[in-house]
Amino acid sequence: MSDRNPEELLTPSEAAHILSLSSDTVRLLSDKGILPTLRTMSGRRLFRRVDVERLAEERLRKVQPSERTGSV
Repeated sequence: MSDRNPEELLTPSEAAHILSLSSDTVRLLSDKGILPTLRTMSGRRLFRRVDVERLAEERLRKVQPSERTGSV
């Protein structure tokens, strides 16, 4: 988890950078309810940093330990 404000709002491209995904994939995760989204009055998507970082940690945990360390 970062030292930044967990309530900070991120754009799809900022969330994508943290998750190492494309902005389109982040939007799909939002549409599927996997990544909670806030909408502005104009319909723009924003993501809370805490939600993005939680998903990033979940994705890391799903990687097999041997893949993280480079072991066989």
